[in-house]
Amino acid sequence: MDDVINLELKKSQIKKQTCFLPLSDKETEELAGLLVEKRVAAGETIVTEGDPVDNVFLILRGEADVRVATIKDHVLSYKSVATLKPGASIGLNETGFYSLSGKRTATVVADTEMLLLQLSVAKFHGFALANPHVNEVMRKGAAQFDIGSV
Repeated sequence: MDDVINLELKKSQIKKQTCFLPLSDKETEELAGLLVEKRVAAGETIVTEGDPVDNVFLILRGEADVRVATIKDHVLSYKSVATLKPGASIGLNETGFYSLSGKRTATVVADTEMLLLQLSVAKFHGFALANPHVNEVMRKGAAQFDIGSV
C-alpha cells in the first residue's frame, strides 16, 4: 500500500461523511490536519465492543467486519452484522461518536490490509470548541439520531 495521504485526500474523505458536510472549507481543512494515517493488518482488531469511543476512523482502503457479541447457552460468540468498505467510517455514527454511553457497541476486525484515517475524539472536541460553528453543526447532527435510546 503505497498511498500518498495528502491534505486534499484527507479533505475529500471528510466531505464523504454526512455529519461534516456543513463545515466551511476552512473548517474542513483544519479538521483534515487532525487526521492521522493508520495502517492495519488483515485480522487485526481495530476497535473492541465495550471500549471507550476515543477515536473514529475513515476507511481509505480495505474492508472490515463488524461483529457483536452474543451469549447463548452461556457461550460467548460473535455475530457478523456488517462489512465496512472504503468511504465508510468506524465510530462516526449514533452508536459511536454521538453515543451517550461513550462505549463501542461492536468489535471491528480488518478482513484485509487496511489504510485508515484516525481522528482523536479529544482533538476533535478541541477543534469544535475553537470553532463555534462546528459545535452547532455537530449538535444538529446529533439531533438526527435518537441518541436518547442508546
